[in-house]
Order: sequence, then structure tokens, then C-alpha cells
Amino acid sequence: MPFPDGIFDLVTAVETLFWWTNIPAGMAEILKVRKPDSRFIVIPEIYKGANTTSARLAEKYASKTGMKLLGIDEHRELFVNAGFSDVQVVAEPRRAWICAIGRKS
Repeated sequence: MPFPDGIFDLVTAVETLFWWTNIPAGMAEILKVRKPDSRFIVIPEIYKGANTTSARLAEKYASKTGMKLLGIDEHRELFVNAGFSDVQVVAEPRRAWICAIGRKS
């Protein structure tokens, strides 16, 4: 990212994470540009394992579209492995979306 380290208080990714070419590298870069005690929020429109038609179709065609769908636990692991603390993942199963939040210590 073309930003100095520790510049942002908040970073969000709404309906984009599943299109990132290298998710772990992107997470590391986002962690780098955030200020201490800041938050990163990811809100995928759909996630792997969701019981909706749109999620099942996205999973079925993910290899053809380039999508990288993650499940609830995979989102949590992604944040933890990237170095985020106070990680929370809230799911809305009937709508097939989740919200993942992590803090930079």
C-alpha cells in the first residue's frame, strides 16, 4: 500500500476479501498501516458453509471466478495469524454474511 506505517485508525473491507489475490499478505499490509489500538473490519457478503442459495452457488463456481471464500473459523484464524488481537467474528446465518473485527495491539 502506498501509505506510511501507522497512519489509519480504521480500515474496512466490505465485500472484497474474497477477491484478494493474496489474503495473508494483504492482512499483513493492513496491519502495518494501522495505528496501535485501531480496528480492521471485514464484512463479506457471503461465506463458505453458509446455508443460502447465493453462498452455495458462490462455492460451486469459486474456482471458475477466482473467489476465495472463507468459513467463519477461517476468518478468525486469518485475523489471529496476521497478528490481530481481540478478534471477533459475528455471523448472520440466515443472510449468509459475517463481520470479522480485529484490533492492532
